[in-house]
Amino acid sequence: MNIIQTFEKFAELGAEWVMWLMLILGFAMIVIAIERILLLSKTKVDAPNIARKLVDFLDKGQASQAKQSLTDGLSMEQRVLADGLSQYHRGAVYVEQIMLSTLARERQRYNRYLSYFGTIGNNTPFIGLFGTVIGIILAFKKLGENPKGGLEVIGPLISEALVATAVGLFVAIPAVVIFNWFKSAVKERISNTDFLMRIVLAHLGEAQKASIQPLGAGIELNDAPVASASEPKTNQGV
Repeated sequence: MNIIQTFEKFAELGAEWVMWLMLILGFAMIVIAIERILLLSKTKVDAPNIARKLVDFLDKGQASQAKQSLTDGLSMEQRVLADGLSQYHRGAVYVEQIMLSTLARERQRYNRYLSYFGTIGNNTPFIGLFGTVIGIILAFKKLGENPKGGLEVIGPLISEALVATAVGLFVAIPAVVIFNWFKSAVKERISNTDFLMRIVLAHLGEAQKASIQPLGAGIELNDAPVASASEPKTNQGV
């Protein structure tokens, strides 16, 4: 048995299993999309409001109170700021690296399963096309077995083949839409986190500058004239 006969035997399974495969992938996509939507909804915060409160706390030198107001937060913005403010006393460079490391961890949390939507959107049309090819193979095979047969012989098989393509598109189009929407939402969260991080680093930089005195500050200068070594001494009375 050569490879062509082997594939013909495989094609005899029909295209129905291909459609079931795509429907299972679509159902998994819906479940994951719901989980991601719940994550984004429960972690949505008002970033400008957080910024105003953060500036107010830092202007008063209350970094610990600012951290306390963010500790119980679930959002990306709150977790990154809370980790950075917990190390506020260590300086701007250390705080920046702590916040960047937390941001990287949070990006992984928000980007989880995002590649699944992209994979489904890119590949299910080809899976549907595979089902279409199988249907067409079966249609021509039936036509060869019954040369006098017409549309009534190959019509149902061609119809089944086209349905496979339609199912592939039916699954792929929502997957692409969901992928782009989630990608945009995550990008917005990262942008909010970035501008809040910059507020912390700006205040921390100003605080460090204020704590460093210029060289010579605090040294009292004697206003009394200092006699030069070359100036002649006055004679004392004998």
